[in-house]
Amino acid sequence: MITFMQTHRKWLIITIWIATFAFVGAGFVGWGAYSYGKKEDTVAKVKDTQISVKDVQTIYNRLFNQLNKAMGGKLDEATAKQFGLQKAAFQRALTRAILIQFAKDNGIYITKEELAKNIELTSIFQTNKKFNKKLYKKFLAQVNLTPKEYEASIRKDLILNKILSALSTPAHKVTLDTIASAIFMEDKVNAQIINTPGVSISENELKTFWQKNKNNYKSQTTYDIGYYYVPLNAKVTTVELHNYYTEHKENYTDENGKILSFDQAKNRVKLDLLASKTKRDAIITMKKLKKSEIKFNISKNTPMLNNYLNTNLMKKLIQTKFLKPVLTKKGWLIAKLINTNKPEVLSYEKAKELAKANLIIQKRRKALIKLAQNELKTFKGVNLGFIGREDMQKIAKKLNITIDEAGVFEQTLFNSKTATGYALLPTNNPRKAIIFKITAQKLLNIAKYKKYIKNVENSTKQLKQNTLEQNLIQKLMKLYESDIKMYMKI
Repeated sequence: MITFMQTHRKWLIITIWIATFAFVGAGFVGWGAYSYGKKEDTVAKVKDTQISVKDVQTIYNRLFNQLNKAMGGKLDEATAKQFGLQKAAFQRALTRAILIQFAKDNGIYITKEELAKNIELTSIFQTNKKFNKKLYKKFLAQVNLTPKEYEASIRKDLILNKILSALSTPAHKVTLDTIASAIFMEDKVNAQIINTPGVSISENELKTFWQKNKNNYKSQTTYDIGYYYVPLNAKVTTVELHNYYTEHKENYTDENGKILSFDQAKNRVKLDLLASKTKRDAIITMKKLKKSEIKFNISKNTPMLNNYLNTNLMKKLIQTKFLKPVLTKKGWLIAKLINTNKPEVLSYEKAKELAKANLIIQKRRKALIKLAQNELKTFKGVNLGFIGREDMQKIAKKLNITIDEAGVFEQTLFNSKTATGYALLPTNNPRKAIIFKITAQKLLNIAKYKKYIKNVENSTKQLKQNTLEQNLIQKLMKLYESDIKMYMKI
């Protein structure tokens, strides 16, 4: 925006993303070289608070899954490394350790009663809204944690919540008004759509582009793997099924935690009983495979997404090099990693179409930006009237564009520090642009402010909380700097 945004840009940069959602309705990783501390799984410590491999891995998995979801399930370990997820996970683990050490040094702790209450109120451990100890133990077994390990992790989370909740303070009226002005300001805008000019590419131009950027065009990482399925071939009687169900019925529940009847759970019971009966065969088979008495089936150049191992199992195989019997729909799976085939630069012929598409996007973007800058000098455009943050439908209707396109335009408009500008649509591969000119401005729409005052208060409170947390962490980083010992290189 213009004068107001330039004056208050420190607030606005932080607040805009918070305001938008409020008002507009992993696998296993090799963690590098170790210089071992007192415990072999300790990668760092702050005074007497240790950071384990599992601490970092848990955070990494959470970050990986979040980013993978945002990318539509297309994230792989190589890309995650480029994004710096390993370093981010380690940094978060270090921050947690510093806060926990701060709590220790200041007598902040979690009682046994607080810990027990938190676990008992966790919905996944409940049946009919009551704590179920068998479900609790089953969950821990599934995630490969002992009660001691899990409870230690929960205790840390509760300590962190206790520290950070103490920072919560009410927002001052000046702060509320500043953020409300940032959210509810309105611009009177003229706008016009221009289409991208046509572009042409010669063969020589394309070859030059590929040569300059060829390291961006590589084959994907693949793996040579050995795999072997031990089928679930065993005889089971109806009596055995009933007995197994009676003994393990707490394992068979619906989404609300209600125990299923035998008939409802029969197929699952049969699968579990067959798995139990054939597990010994799977272990014997694994030993024979290790001694080369029987041979693995071989799959060469296997991508991360394949028909043999799901993504999580592939990640584990890449880390451990060998998978002990794992139950799958096809039977007990045993696998080993034979070789990792690193990405190689694709030849010009193989990369040609990809490079051509990228070069077209690059040339089209440059041509469109040049055209937009020239048109801004003389255009009049359509008068959109005063535009606020909730007016995407109004923009879409007047300019005959989609709601998503109106959203991109609106975001560009409210992030602009000048009275004129342009928004490329779509951002990553523009086919058109909306050029605009701000002719007037209202700093605060009082009616909207009153309507959404609770949202403003909540967003402001969260902003202050985040700012105070960041300041606290920066102070503690300096305070404990000499007490931090690192045993790992990422």
